[in-house]
Amino acid sequence: MTSRLHVPKANRNLRPPFGFILGEVFLGFLAIVAAVLTLIPLFFKIPARLHALLEGGQWSIVFLFAVEYGISLVSASSKKRFILNPWRLIDAATILMPLMTFLPGSSRVLLSAPGLRLMRLARVVTLGARASGVTVREERETVPSPEPAPVQVRMLPSTGETAPRTATWEELVQWSKQPGAQWYSVANVDQHNLAELAKATGISHDFIASHLLGTSFPHIEATDRYVSLFVWLPEKSPSGQIERNGLLLLASDKSVLTFCRRPAHLMEKIAGATRRDLALLSFPVRMICQLLEAVLVSHEALVGQFERDLRILEELPVRESRQRFFEDTFRLKKNLSSTQADLWRLRGVIKELMQSRVKLPGDGANEVPLLRDLSETADYLYETVHNIRQGVLSLIELHMNVVSFEMSRVMRVLAVVSVLGLIPAVVGGLLGMNLADSPWPFTLPQVTFAVCTGMVTCLYFFIVKGWLR
Repeated sequence: MTSRLHVPKANRNLRPPFGFILGEVFLGFLAIVAAVLTLIPLFFKIPARLHALLEGGQWSIVFLFAVEYGISLVSASSKKRFILNPWRLIDAATILMPLMTFLPGSSRVLLSAPGLRLMRLARVVTLGARASGVTVREERETVPSPEPAPVQVRMLPSTGETAPRTATWEELVQWSKQPGAQWYSVANVDQHNLAELAKATGISHDFIASHLLGTSFPHIEATDRYVSLFVWLPEKSPSGQIERNGLLLLASDKSVLTFCRRPAHLMEKIAGATRRDLALLSFPVRMICQLLEAVLVSHEALVGQFERDLRILEELPVRESRQRFFEDTFRLKKNLSSTQADLWRLRGVIKELMQSRVKLPGDGANEVPLLRDLSETADYLYETVHNIRQGVLSLIELHMNVVSFEMSRVMRVLAVVSVLGLIPAVVGGLLGMNLADSPWPFTLPQVTFAVCTGMVTCLYFFIVKGWLR
């Protein structure tokens, strides 16, 4: 289901060095500098040359504010909303107030003593508001929702052709009235086309919504008309993230119909894989078995990627843990948790088919040797993912313990330094810096010797305890 997104707009799309110079952080700092330059003449008597230099610095900052404002205005999708934004009104005031001194007739009023003070005070207020906007400014623009992707229909016949082909919407509607021995696949199913799709195929709108769009785990169930099977297809996005594509399969006595959230290429994989041990089975049962096999193959490739990621993380030096390491491990742990849950439910689905708790179309269809092989594969993948997840958790714990240990070492060193420094501080506080004419019968060398002896004694005990190792 598509949704309307809101993303921050500002100067994030500017290229270096303008991305930094015209960024909110740097401009906020310049606003503080400009406020300080504005207040200096009010508190200090400065020569004319320095006053001109301060004015030049303020005008340079105002120029940068104007450049940032102009670039943002040009790139804004809604000019009116940009101008009326409260934060942008402050930006405009920061730029326009210094320019008011150039208006005809304004010099005599604004450059008078009261007018000058009032003008400087107003500039300080606007510059302060400009600087405070670094942390609270939330300028956002609405990104229009992308157009819903059109429905894609593909068809795979049970005999004759071995490769799937693209089908038309009219062919799907006609086939739904009298389903034959074909497999029709409908991709890009979403809320915007669900009602039309339900009407065309004769499948309940609520059934498709709950079993495809409203579910979160693989499951299988049988009705009088068909056997429904929902599975997750793990896919790797162009950015490298793991995404799951939901697929709902409906199998009757001789036909197969699938709905996908996004386009999948299972038809090509299944059509190119010929298995002799499935040749005597009916077309729907054969497609269900090969679909489960293809899903497990996808999970197997994903598990292999997880193992490689774990090996890479294990090779990183433990004492050089960085924020990126913890981000990668936590992301991997999240993917492992979702994959482990999917495999646990998927192997439950296969076991239900093996134990005939859910009957496939056709007599003896559940007595398929492939199901036993798939069950063993699912068990192996589940255990492997579990072990990888435990390895990731152990690796995270190791790095966190090392970081904590290094921090403890630093704290121990600070404690040793504090204790050693406490001895001369206490002695100096009691005796004072000058021993002449004091009631204490001690000389400076004697005090120094006693202080050094105490420090060496404490240092010895710290070394014996191992605090400096």
